[in-house]
Amino acid sequence: MLMRSETLTMAVQVLVRKPGRSALTVLGLTIGVAAFIAMVSFGQGARKSVISQFEALGSNILKVRSRANSKDALNRPARPLSDEDVSALQRESTALRTVVPIVRRAVDVSAGGTTQRTALQGNTAAYTKLHSWELAAGGMFDDLEDQQAKKVCVLGATPATVLFGDRDPLGATIVIGGKLPCRVVGVLAAKGRSIGGSDQDDFVMMPLHTFVLFLGVPDGYQSIELRPSDPSWIESARAESMEILRRTHRIDQGAADDFDIVSPDDVTRAADQTSQILTGLLAGIAAVSLLVGGIGIMNIQLVSVAERTQEIGIRAAIGASPAQIMTQFLAESCMLSGVGSGAGVAIGLLTANVVANAMHWPSVVSPSAVVGSGLFGFGVGVVFGYIPALRAARLDPIVALRRE
Repeated sequence: MLMRSETLTMAVQVLVRKPGRSALTVLGLTIGVAAFIAMVSFGQGARKSVISQFEALGSNILKVRSRANSKDALNRPARPLSDEDVSALQRESTALRTVVPIVRRAVDVSAGGTTQRTALQGNTAAYTKLHSWELAAGGMFDDLEDQQAKKVCVLGATPATVLFGDRDPLGATIVIGGKLPCRVVGVLAAKGRSIGGSDQDDFVMMPLHTFVLFLGVPDGYQSIELRPSDPSWIESARAESMEILRRTHRIDQGAADDFDIVSPDDVTRAADQTSQILTGLLAGIAAVSLLVGGIGIMNIQLVSVAERTQEIGIRAAIGASPAQIMTQFLAESCMLSGVGSGAGVAIGLLTANVVANAMHWPSVVSPSAVVGSGLFGFGVGVVFGYIPALRAARLDPIVALRRE
């Protein structure tokens, strides 16, 4: 125990004796560990941000989209999505729990002399629950207001801010398309921009029947969103919905569909897989710098062995064994590796948090990445320090004492 304490004390003294060289020695390893932690954090933070924005489109949801402007191989015009489709899905499906038709149109909305061009969306009351959207103020219109075609609406965060500023929009009236007055009953919580840069808060919702009655839907619904009764039924619900819609659209067997059924989950899984690959690539690139740091320790320790040849000869002459000499130099390598890895962990965590705040994505620091990179950096330093230690242990005492 006393020998170990003396070995560590001597290792610290050697490092403190030449602080400039010690700092340069650990710099490569520090940068390597910090880069690894930061890169893994960047990858995971970006991945979480991307996935959360795709999940905003809805999880466990199927979206039926019309091919209203396309024709199949038989040159047959596509049928628009209609109330017949909605009724058939609600009546005949055994796997669906929620069916929400959606129609959307760009309109001018105005209030208090301020006008904004935005998207007006007509949908049923179940839409916000389908997407797990929260309201910042007020509430969602209900099924009764939808059935009675009440002139009510829910504002996204952007039109609420543009039209009303700091004023409370609840109970106020906006004018849609210059002719349709609508009372504001709710304001949605802000969701920010999508990964494509579009504003997810720039729209106004109103009851579907109000939209149909006052604005009309000559081209049918843009889409119908479906949620299966159980998340595991999503593929069964897709197949069942396809059969129902082919029947309501009177599509012959073997003919092409005039609609698409897609799921945001498909896109989310693809984005997740791509993000994981990029995170692994970033981690691999950063791991190379760990090896560079280890090589730096080895080179400096080799220089140290050359400079301290006479010291090694004197220690061997007074009875120090090759194992003790090797242990001394390995202790110095361990000290350098420990300091470098510790500093790298601290810098990596700080960098990860600073960049995450600047990029407005969640700060995700994996404990396994922190511990793994620290231990790997320490191990690399020790492994590369073994070669100088072995060279020191193998020096002939007589030859070492003769060297000036």
